[in-house]
Amino acid sequence: MDTKTKILLLCLLGFAFCGHVNAEGEKETQYLAFQIFTYGPNPLIATMGEGTNPQPARFPDKAVLRGYIDDIKKRIGAVGSQQNRLAVMLGHLSFDHGDAETARFIEMGFELALETDVAVGFHIDDSMFWAGRKDLMSDPGNIEAMDWDGTPCTGRMLTWGKKPSVAPPQMCFNSKAVQRAVQERSALIGKAIQAGVNRLRQLKSPELFAGVIAGSETMIGQDFKTGKYLGYRALLNRGFSREHPPQDLDLEREKVVQEFIDLWTKGLADAGVSPERIYSHTAFLSRRAFNGDDKDITYMKPHGEITYAQHNHFAPPSVAFGKYHRPGFSTYPQAGLFEDIDEEVASHKQVGWASAEGTNMQPSSGPGQSGMNMETYLAKMFNHGATLVTIFSWGIGGEANKSMGFRVVTEGEEALQAYRKFLKGDPLVEGKTVASLTDRLPPKIHKIQQELPAWIQKTGNKEGAALMKKMQEQMKARNFEEVEKTADAILELMGGRAQSSGGNPLRSTL
Repeated sequence: MDTKTKILLLCLLGFAFCGHVNAEGEKETQYLAFQIFTYGPNPLIATMGEGTNPQPARFPDKAVLRGYIDDIKKRIGAVGSQQNRLAVMLGHLSFDHGDAETARFIEMGFELALETDVAVGFHIDDSMFWAGRKDLMSDPGNIEAMDWDGTPCTGRMLTWGKKPSVAPPQMCFNSKAVQRAVQERSALIGKAIQAGVNRLRQLKSPELFAGVIAGSETMIGQDFKTGKYLGYRALLNRGFSREHPPQDLDLEREKVVQEFIDLWTKGLADAGVSPERIYSHTAFLSRRAFNGDDKDITYMKPHGEITYAQHNHFAPPSVAFGKYHRPGFSTYPQAGLFEDIDEEVASHKQVGWASAEGTNMQPSSGPGQSGMNMETYLAKMFNHGATLVTIFSWGIGGEANKSMGFRVVTEGEEALQAYRKFLKGDPLVEGKTVASLTDRLPPKIHKIQQELPAWIQKTGNKEGAALMKKMQEQMKARNFEEVEKTADAILELMGGRAQSSGGNPLRSTL
């Protein structure tokens, strides 16, 4: 097949999914959403209740959120149409937030949608941050165990940064008290959301509700101090023991996770929220990456002799599916990930799914390693039935950290153009692997830093020094497109351009 034919087929594929239809054959809105972190009062801080000094569980003020939404809307320059819509996901709504304040916050979210014409959705933390529920935490029966003796979890291990951080102990998903709390909480959130949806319908703006994600990478995690895999409390509750273990320890714990997801989503659906707007959220390493076919993988990289279920914390892709919701996954790029999702979606005859978290780079890996641009990244989801794609990292860290890889990938001009293309309704073409700014720029700067001082000393050329000063000012302003133009001018002055490279020697600099 020649190149022109391939491009034509990709374009036709894009057109086919631009008018995505649901199970009833109706055209459905596809949402491009940006996560706004609302666990604490400052949405520029992505942390929640983890670590030794967690930020307080207090929702941001309305004016703060309005400014954040206005920034997204202004810089993208479009809100889309009935079929392709810009959205924000507010969350995470955790057990640490009180019932009354959570209901008020959901109401405020719908007010913001009407005021800004940007759709709103909500992201629930189903089990991670629950230290505020002293009634639950004080009972050892609600805390997961690391062995058949019932030794309680010391804290849940989170591997979000360079070093593991600690969260409250792993919640036991099938404890009777926990299940009652989930039923009450999901009913409260569901009723508040449905009240907002009803208001949107009255105002003839139902498309301003993007959906609710019921979970935050739902899993049975590992013990913080020992690294041991958990889930034994849940197994004991299911009637198993050291003397009478299940035939398949992994599968039994997978069932616990799936049933917990179903408990949350059933509560939301029973409160009136359409299952077509409810999504789960799990994270998994693709089979190819787990088997070692992706040598560059750093996100969820396997270590030691463990099973696939253990590595995915008993949440392989199959557990994301259920009767009361659509599946949702974290979608940071890795070899085979989108193929695995496509396979699972097809095998379940699923209509509609979500990227509940992701952007076009792997966490802790630095930018430019995914081998695709943002348009291709979006196309691999929207062209394959995704009804919601949630992008993480917009604005995270504030202006001081705008040079961080996540923000370059998510907020750079290349990404903005892809967002505009989607919102305009133009077909997204996948398969592009042209070098992105985050691929091209670091080796150029590295070459300049290594060679320019000696070149200036040898030639006495003052223009090179002036351009270097200009480039430094542009870097300080985080204007990376202009930085590249100046870098190209310097390299041309020096007599040669840097070659594109997969390496990123100045990741920490950028």
